[in-house]
Amino acid sequence: MKKGFLNKKGVYISIAVTILSVCFLMIALLGVHLDIQGMESVCFLAIIIEIVYGVYFIFKILYGRGTYNHIIPFLFLNWFIGCFSANVLICIFENLPVWVYIITFVFCLSNFLIYNDYKHRALTPIIYFVNGLTFLMIVYFMFYLIPLMPLSFIGVLAIGLGFYGLVPAIVCFWHIQKLFNTSHIDKKNMLQFTSGFLLGVVGIVTFVALLTIENTKINSHLITKSFDTDTDLPNYIKVSQNLKPNFFNEILLKKGIVYIESGSFFEFRGLDGLGNKQFNERKTHNPIVNIAYLFLDELSLSADDRINILKSNFDKRLETEEQLWSGKDLVTKNIKEDVKIYANERLAYTEITMDVVCEEDSWGNKEAIYSFQLPEGSVATSLSLWVNGVERKGVLTTKEKAKAAYQQIVGVEARDPSLMQWKEGNRVVVRVFPITRELPRTFKCGFTTPLKVFDSKMTYSSLNIKGPNISNAETLSRIQIVGDNTFETSKDFELVNNFHINKSKGLDEWETVLPLNNKAFDNSFIWKDKIYNLKKVQKERISFVPEMIVLDLNSNWEKNDLEMILNNINHKYYAFLNNELREINKENYEVVFDQFQSLQYSLPPLYKLKDNSLLVTKCGTFSANFEELEESNYLKKVKAKTKQKNIKVISISNEINPFWQTIKEQKYVGFLQTDLSNCLDLIAKNQFEEFEKKENEVNLEVANVAIEENPLADNSKSNGSNHIFRMYAFGKVLDEQVNIQSDSLANNKFVDLAKEANVVTPISSLIVLETDQDYENNGIEKNVNTLGNASINNDGAVPEPYEWALIGVLALTLLYYYNRQKKNSVA
Repeated sequence: MKKGFLNKKGVYISIAVTILSVCFLMIALLGVHLDIQGMESVCFLAIIIEIVYGVYFIFKILYGRGTYNHIIPFLFLNWFIGCFSANVLICIFENLPVWVYIITFVFCLSNFLIYNDYKHRALTPIIYFVNGLTFLMIVYFMFYLIPLMPLSFIGVLAIGLGFYGLVPAIVCFWHIQKLFNTSHIDKKNMLQFTSGFLLGVVGIVTFVALLTIENTKINSHLITKSFDTDTDLPNYIKVSQNLKPNFFNEILLKKGIVYIESGSFFEFRGLDGLGNKQFNERKTHNPIVNIAYLFLDELSLSADDRINILKSNFDKRLETEEQLWSGKDLVTKNIKEDVKIYANERLAYTEITMDVVCEEDSWGNKEAIYSFQLPEGSVATSLSLWVNGVERKGVLTTKEKAKAAYQQIVGVEARDPSLMQWKEGNRVVVRVFPITRELPRTFKCGFTTPLKVFDSKMTYSSLNIKGPNISNAETLSRIQIVGDNTFETSKDFELVNNFHINKSKGLDEWETVLPLNNKAFDNSFIWKDKIYNLKKVQKERISFVPEMIVLDLNSNWEKNDLEMILNNINHKYYAFLNNELREINKENYEVVFDQFQSLQYSLPPLYKLKDNSLLVTKCGTFSANFEELEESNYLKKVKAKTKQKNIKVISISNEINPFWQTIKEQKYVGFLQTDLSNCLDLIAKNQFEEFEKKENEVNLEVANVAIEENPLADNSKSNGSNHIFRMYAFGKVLDEQVNIQSDSLANNKFVDLAKEANVVTPISSLIVLETDQDYENNGIEKNVNTLGNASINNDGAVPEPYEWALIGVLALTLLYYYNRQKKNSVA
């Protein structure tokens, strides 16, 4: 740029107007982002300034005979500032990503050098290249606004705002004219500009091509494009089963739900046609994604179907949780992860304490929702919310009462509660309300977990937690071992004041491995008039001659797995092909195997199997669950026709997905998780392994222990933690709750058991309300004669009723003697 540019006419006033307008725009955008009512009106000031500035300098440029041409880049820049300001008031481009603003301003800034004939051997070609690349954004704006140009002309005549709908087109033609007028002087610069523009086009074309491939794959699995005769499963499930999650198909599924789509650049869209589907993720207008949508065939999937696929394939269940208030701008600031491992009981207790805050200057009440994916067999056993600086512990009640109370107090009264709910697939959801910029919240929740036993080791796995912006939280982790102190952990703990401590950012996945011991079988816990003993789980091999053996094939299988099973020629094997059973053998297995390579998870029609069938499966970590299948004929038939068939299932995977987790929990089949070697042995010997079932026992299969309930004897001792009873109660409720849906008396019985142990189950939830009166108003009884909330510092027995009576008598006696001594001293 030539020396003395700042001294040219109009430069200082242009700089002042630009800075002032940018400030007004940033204030307005910040207000919109933080939901501050009225802040968008600041844009009026920017627009008024821009209109006055623009009219004045357009006149000067047109009639100044080149004297004011150096102001043209300022004019472009301020026009676009005016465009973005007008967009805040009249939402044409909803929630533009930050990079869109950056690219637009880079284009405008590069014009300062181009329009003022800046010459530099190395920098000038780069400037033209960048200008060409960013010019694509201006072209996009122009085409997007074509349907609104008639309204823009009317708007110019009315209030002047309509001019901003014409700005991209004016800038495009003006800029092209400028480039062609100077191209004869320096063709190399024009070549650089063209190269940058074409590179951007090639990038967009490549992106569109990759999206098209994924779009074609999704459409190919729609029922109308195949000869699949299965009508029991919803259409979207077929897509979900054959969809391997990746960046591109997530964009396709979010079309119109998260990402704005225009349909056509040349059709009038109106000002409010963007819609607002139910998905807790902010809508975004991404120009590149929007362009790509124009070239793709329409997916024959409704928004609800696509949301269900996002839930099952992309772990977006948290985003689809019902939200009574916005959770935008929430941040998890601090996390305390406190783990206590009871090595001699094969149990662990994890206590998570979180500080959740609003980002600075955020306005209004917010609702935080957290999702805890628990290890198999784990149960939620405590919930606390700090109210006015005081910890208020959760009260356990029926899930219906808890939900109704939360909706009333949050949705209507907008006051303090927190709610913890059980979800299928052993997931727990915690809600906290309200959170404001003046009122950050602290809540705590606890989970009891059986250690996973494999070979000669016991393993504790950390919790998988999703919630508001966890990744940058300051995390303090502590691990304590009760019993055997020997352990190895994948997280780097340091010994500080006799505790193993770790400080980190966010929540890492980690695990601790301990040597297996049999001391668990010496531990018990007394509650009321019963004793709960830990004993070795009774696993036995039973004779089981399967009527047929079905291989539940999917992409998780290796060809070697299939070959090893087929080597046993004493049995015939079958697989479901097009929903019909077909024999699979050494002659056809390769052809059959190839047909399942795109099937990410399977949903076998268990109701079509013969009685006493054996099904061998191998699964990954994701699938649809019963919630997504609720209205399907498939699930109705599974529920109605499966249990009576005595089907046995062997899973040769270390993982378990939500579908099989629920099938296992609700006892639809006999389910065994083992390795391929043991599976082959069982098939060869016509046997099946199962855990012994007794009325007074609950099996913790992952820990290879059982909890037995017995009457209290004179010599009974309580030397274990209260988590033993909590696990027993959870297992009992989980075992029985499927059969008690229509039996209110039985239902009450098991709710009472859940209350005693303070465990969150399919029929019970934990809730924290602001006052005792709130509990009374909602028909919720406070914790009376129960274990209450679990605690990292209190794992022993609570006093029995008669013990409470003795304590009361003792207290009254001491009080009596105290008063007597006081009177004597006065006398």
